[in-house]
Amino acid sequence: MADSPDKTQIERWRVVLEKLNDIPTLPIVATKVTELINDPNSSSGDIADVLKKDQVLTAKVLKLINSPYYGIPGEVTDVKRALAYLGFNTLAQLVLSVSVISMFKSDENSNFSMQAFWKHALGTAMTSEAIAKKTGYPKPEECFTCGLLHDIGKIVLYEISPNDFINIVRTAEREKLSFTEVERRLEVPAHGYLGEYIANKWRLPMVIRMAIRYHHTDVTNMETILESMKPAVRIVSLANQLMVKEAIGYSGNASGGQLSADLVKQLGLDDKMLAMIVEKIKGDMDNAGSFLRSAA
Repeated sequence: MADSPDKTQIERWRVVLEKLNDIPTLPIVATKVTELINDPNSSSGDIADVLKKDQVLTAKVLKLINSPYYGIPGEVTDVKRALAYLGFNTLAQLVLSVSVISMFKSDENSNFSMQAFWKHALGTAMTSEAIAKKTGYPKPEECFTCGLLHDIGKIVLYEISPNDFINIVRTAEREKLSFTEVERRLEVPAHGYLGEYIANKWRLPMVIRMAIRYHHTDVTNMETILESMKPAVRIVSLANQLMVKEAIGYSGNASGGQLSADLVKQLGLDDKMLAMIVEKIKGDMDNAGSFLRSAA
């Protein structure tokens, strides 16, 4: 927000931000799965035992696993078989992703397409995972979740102040600006801040919180972020830029997109590598609809 907003603006946002407390918490099972992700001693059996306690969530996860997005042969009817195909980390991140997407219902009668929003988010997730694999990041599936949730603060803003959200989107479209530029101009709390606030409330892993908060920030000289987490933030930042530039989905950024050469260099990539990644993602996006329908 501006350095010296007037008292009316401060009071208005105090009232609006209080609505953050109304955003529901994650289901207990999803919270437990998040804890398992952070526990090096957890096992595939642990996650199977946890999912048994939430049949609705389990059904959604199995529906997604059986969708064309994953293309697993035969029908996967239980969590243990899913673990055999996907592995512990991927399934755990999948449970977390399904839980979050399910909390925010799509309303295609609104002035903003949530389907296009989640398509952008999924594209960013898939691209983040692809970049992570290309650059040797130890947990590519972690970057998938970071990418999927990077813009969750925008949905939070839509929930607590839909008029401000739509105003940002319309202004961005009219003036061909990014969502970030407009929210700054209109003195609206940054979606990175709002997203991190909710991620903290949900007790999501720290690396996800950092990717949500700082995906529009150069973290090179930031001492408040662990060096081990900076690669994930950079990966999500670049993936987001690529999706905006390629117009895959839409999250309210009408700037047309621009890639950061420094970011590309920091990740050890080049134009040829990026072109290959984008080409693959465009092909994989054919199954994006099945992922989102199954996850919702």
